[in-house]
Amino acid sequence: MKKFDLFIGFFGNGATVCNKAVAEHGDYKKVAHIAECGKITWYAEPGTIPGKDLLRIEHTADAMSSNWEYSLDIMSLAQRYEKLADMIPESVYFYISNSNSDLDGKIKAMKDYIYNH
Repeated sequence: MKKFDLFIGFFGNGATVCNKAVAEHGDYKKVAHIAECGKITWYAEPGTIPGKDLLRIEHTADAMSSNWEYSLDIMSLAQRYEKLADMIPESVYFYISNSNSDLDGKIKAMKDYIYNH
């Protein structure tokens, strides 16, 4: 991107990453979204983002991932299971909850789903 002015906003569902130098539909152009768990969904090709801004986005994602993992780690297994269950589709929840895995295995399966979808 030729003009780039990084903006990262936290609006309750992760972080929205925008380019303030470009307007689109009356708002800053969205570049990416970082989920609470640190997963980045790109709306622009990462190679078009200036290096220092790309590093800041990736650093923000890493920090969010660490914070998310910490917040899960301090919960009881039951609380962790409930939080993760609320973050996945019902059909996936039913599949995982009916598996023969123990609670740790089910939590791992839910985290894997969240990270990869």
